[in-house]
Amino acid sequence: MLKRHIFLTGFMGAGKSKIGRHLANELGFPFIDTDKEIEKKVGKTVKEIFQTDGEAAFRELEHKVVKECCESPMASVIALGGGALNYPESFDIVHKSGVVVYLKSSPAAIFERVKHTNKRPLLEIEDDENKEERLRRRIEQLLEKREPVYAKADIVIERDGLEVEQVVGRLLSKIRELWKQDYAAN
Repeated sequence: MLKRHIFLTGFMGAGKSKIGRHLANELGFPFIDTDKEIEKKVGKTVKEIFQTDGEAAFRELEHKVVKECCESPMASVIALGGGALNYPESFDIVHKSGVVVYLKSSPAAIFERVKHTNKRPLLEIEDDENKEERLRRRIEQLLEKREPVYAKADIVIERDGLEVEQVVGRLLSKIRELWKQDYAAN
């Protein structure tokens, strides 16, 4: 079976949405950000869902949105939330219906991208003189926990030090090669 969707995974702040929009534009595919889809469905931000309903409820909503994306007959570029593939059912359906791309980024680069935002509930750290150090540790801990799942991607792109256009160029080349192999096998 040809894998029609392209799923971008990776840690918060890896650039999944920004890179995904550019990649979708290059391919002429629609772009879907699963976090934005969840927010539209329930009328709350991701942060509000975490605060009022908890992470488990968010993961259930996330799984439903991921499943809907996988079932869509129209090929799409889909930016997944950083923890989406840790949900085993989501992992299975994503890998069956699309090419999974891990946008790999170092803890230091992630820290630089997320240190000034308060939109990421799993990275909320009490504001005091040790906030930055605790945020760095939190990023390292979460990344270490998620890395084994991210590493199962079909394509891994080291994105630190690269501009969005460079990442997209590398992705296009690797994705087209995978599609050729899939097409030849079918």
